[in-house]
Amino acid sequence: MVQTVKEFVTDAYSLVSAQSPTVPLHGSDMRKGIQFLNELVQSYSANGLMTTIAKDVTFNVAIGQRYVTFGSADHLPTPDVTSQGRLSNLQNAWLLLNGVTYPLIDQSRNVFFAAYKYDPLQGLPRYCIITNDTNLTTMQIYPAPSQVFELHVYGKFELPVLGENDTMSAYPNYYTRFLKFALAKDIAMFRGRAESWTAKLEQMLNDAHDEMKAVSPVNLVVETDRASLLNGAWRVRAGI
Repeated sequence: MVQTVKEFVTDAYSLVSAQSPTVPLHGSDMRKGIQFLNELVQSYSANGLMTTIAKDVTFNVAIGQRYVTFGSADHLPTPDVTSQGRLSNLQNAWLLLNGVTYPLIDQSRNVFFAAYKYDPLQGLPRYCIITNDTNLTTMQIYPAPSQVFELHVYGKFELPVLGENDTMSAYPNYYTRFLKFALAKDIAMFRGRAESWTAKLEQMLNDAHDEMKAVSPVNLVVETDRASLLNGAWRVRAGI
């Protein structure tokens, strides 16, 4: 059964109730609980390690388009892709044209900008370079496409902000158990109930934390001769 956010926060309070788990919430308890929940979820969206669900998002890149931005629709200027929010962890990216897949190499900004390259350059894109901003993620495609491609980005995206009338349907059931203990710990520390966070609760949280990290896939990258590709020699050999 999918819980509402209100029910979820109430359960978290019950874990650290100093007197009885059935004591009703008072005053700003619910509002602060939802605030702590959103802060916790956004912190997990920083690098995607504790965000367990990866998604495949598609976007058509135009001829000569060098950058694709990911973020929420209320961000100004409006990002190119707003359906999932900020990209927090890229796992794979590729281009699709006429049924043919062209994988992109995820290259670090330091290595890319230190390499010899032609800029601007159009052709078959080979690299993607990720830049993380405050509320926005920018993906640079290099070289810029010489024709329209369908860009596929598979990764983890920032989780949406939750309100009191929302549900926890965006989170898998195995994740909500961990998140409930994590929220209870934050509530205990920020609401003056630190003494109610026991060693047993800490152990249960750590166990659930290890399980959530185990859900995140291991990145199996096959290193290739990137130097000769990045400096343009591959274009000459390929006749591009």
